[in-house]
Amino acid sequence: MTATFINSFILFFVTIDTIGNLPFFLSLTEDAKTRERNIIALKSTIIAFFILIIFAYVGRYLLEAIGVSLDSLKIAGGIILMVLAIDILFEKRKKRREKRVEEVLENYDEITVFPIAIPFIAGPSAMTAIILYIGNYASFPEFQIPIIFGLIAALFVGLILMVGASSIVKYIPKQILNTTSRVMAFILAALATQFIVDGIKASFNI
Repeated sequence: MTATFINSFILFFVTIDTIGNLPFFLSLTEDAKTRERNIIALKSTIIAFFILIIFAYVGRYLLEAIGVSLDSLKIAGGIILMVLAIDILFEKRKKRREKRVEEVLENYDEITVFPIAIPFIAGPSAMTAIILYIGNYASFPEFQIPIIFGLIAALFVGLILMVGASSIVKYIPKQILNTTSRVMAFILAALATQFIVDGIKASFNI
């Protein structure tokens, strides 16, 4: 179960792209006071958590209702996560987020839900990841507990980073943040490959 927790934490930490979110979080809240920024960070994290949990358990049944198997989802989800990893490695995701930050309204009540909770935290990649991982252990509910704890840990680290975002961006060199983000993206690419391989094996009874 420890391995499941660690894998889940890494998976969610990368798909949420916690480090990559920091500059955009600061851009969206640059005129807010420290207390306001902390409240936004806390609210958006809580909202994102419930969205991901609901999606984890409801999303799979919606897919089953339209005839999509978990094995097919593994292959499709693995491809999506692989594309995400490539996006992070080549900073394409960063460019899209910069454009989104420029377009968003400077209303703190609005940005708490969109775009911070969705899609910066609870984005398509994180939703795909939690459906895949929870679905992987559909027959072993006890293994779903460390997955949820892994999600909570990743969100908690993200919350701490958002609360301390000003100091982190100010004192930690940008190169270190970029390098860390890319290393995690490489790990995500490996996890995505495993999802694809597992999905193909199960689909073709290899």
